Amino acid sequence: MKALQIYDRFTLALAAAAGLSLALSTLAIVVDVTLRNTGFRPFQFTSAVVEYVMLFVTVAAAPWLARIGAHVAINALVDRLPGGLQSLLGRAVIVLCVVVLEVLAWRAGALTIQEWGFGSVDIRSIAIPGWLAYALLCAGFGLMGLEFLVKLLRGETRAGGDGAH
Repeated sequence: MKALQIYDRFTLALAAAAGLSLALSTLAIVVDVTLRNTGFRPFQFTSAVVEYVMLFVTVAAAPWLARIGAHVAINALVDRLPGGLQSLLGRAVIVLCVVVLEVLAWRAGALTIQEWGFGSVDIRSIAIPGWLAYALLCAGFGLMGLEFLVKLLRGETRAGGDGAH
């Protein structure tokens, strides 16, 4: 169970990093707009970096959001089923989530390696390695799949929350 505690802390740290990144991106945008509107030259990298930070924020917070049930889940049909069937269907949905997310992680990982091998560059206001977006997606999908697997191992029977948010 020590591994699960480390994983829990890691997931929480990623969510905190996502929140901090979002705050810093907001600050960077405010500085950029202020510089533009006061006649100063803004930083060249702001918009490109903020775009990648938005992707990081999404994939870093997603496992934590899945843990607390704050992701999109449609429970209208499941809630009308008998308890035993709810549990069975819930577990099946969690398994499906794990499989789909890990396949997506695998594909994003394959694209990361391919882009790395090509040496591709995403040219915006600055040059960003072409593999970076795929690597972020690989990590995000992989961690979300792991989170749903952990839900299954913990005995949870619902992929979604209780709808109380």
